[in-house]
Amino acid sequence: LSQSWDMAMDNCPGNEFGEMFFDVLFELAPNMGAIFNKPKQILSVKFCEMIATLVSFNNDPARLQQQSIWLGMRHVKYGARAQHQQVVGQVVITTLERAVGDEWTAEMDKAWSDLWGVACRSMLDVTYSAEKYGEVVRKMWFDTTQKTTCAKFGSNLRKMLLSGTEWV
Repeated sequence: LSQSWDMAMDNCPGNEFGEMFFDVLFELAPNMGAIFNKPKQILSVKFCEMIATLVSFNNDPARLQQQSIWLGMRHVKYGARAQHQQVVGQVVITTLERAVGDEWTAEMDKAWSDLWGVACRSMLDVTYSAEKYGEVVRKMWFDTTQKTTCAKFGSNLRKMLLSGTEWV
């Protein structure tokens, strides 16, 4: 896994790998272009950082799961849905295969499929929870903002938290 990541980074330095990922993504799933509204250069840097983080925690299952959960939460905020995650996983592997070139092996493919499978399960849990409970939370927040201002709510919440008052 680390070896193939290093090979991909050597063959596609800087933002090149991330930009290749988005080119492949929009080639294979053009409808996903609407989700990404930041410049490709910024997205490319963030994508490479994310993959590097997952690779670095590959041998630490607890930290890999924790990072995947955080990753899932961030992507829910961006509008990601459960059906996007399998597509993105395939695009990651396809991009890596293209970046590594002729040295790509079946073992590399399996290692990346395994890593993405582990990360994807955690991200899917977050995504399904957001889909299930998101509307409830939005309604509760709407009801709250009808009764008070955001500043007043934040101030009261802060006071309660600082005083140790149970509020849940």
